[in-house]
Amino acid sequence: MMSQHKVSVGQRQQMIAEAAYLRAERRGFSGGDTVRDWCEAEAEVDARLRQFEDEHLVERIEQVLVAVGKKLAPLRRNVARLSTEARSEWQKDLDKLVALRDALRPKLAELREQGEQAGHKLREQAERMRAEIADLVQRLGAKAKH
Repeated sequence: MMSQHKVSVGQRQQMIAEAAYLRAERRGFSGGDTVRDWCEAEAEVDARLRQFEDEHLVERIEQVLVAVGKKLAPLRRNVARLSTEARSEWQKDLDKLVALRDALRPKLAELREQGEQAGHKLREQAERMRAEIADLVQRLGAKAKH
C-alpha cells in the first residue's frame, strides 16, 4: 500500500539497528539486553511504518474524493448530451461512481477517527473502494474522449 514510499528490507533493518543502538546509548551501553533492544526497536519501527502507511492511505483517499468531486459535474454534462442508449450505459457507471464516493466518505471519517487504531480490514476496504473509484473515473474519462 505504500507504493512510492515503500521501505526496503535493508532500510527497515537499518532503521531497527539505529533505534536499538539509541536504546543502548541512552543507558550508557551498560547492562541491558541487546536482543531485547533489537526486539523493542523492531516493534517501534514497525509501528511508525504502519502509522505512516495509514496516514498515507487517508491522504490518497482524500485526493481521490476531491478528484471525483471535480470530475462529476463535467461527466454529468457529457452524459446529458448523449443519445438515450449511450446515456443509459454511462449513467450506470456514473451512478456507481457516486455510490462508491458516498460509501467511501464514512469509511474515510472512520479511518481519521481511529487513526493508528484503524483495523486492517477497514484499511483494505477503503483501499479497494479507492481503487474502484479511480478505475471508474479513468474508464469514464476514456469514454468521454471517444
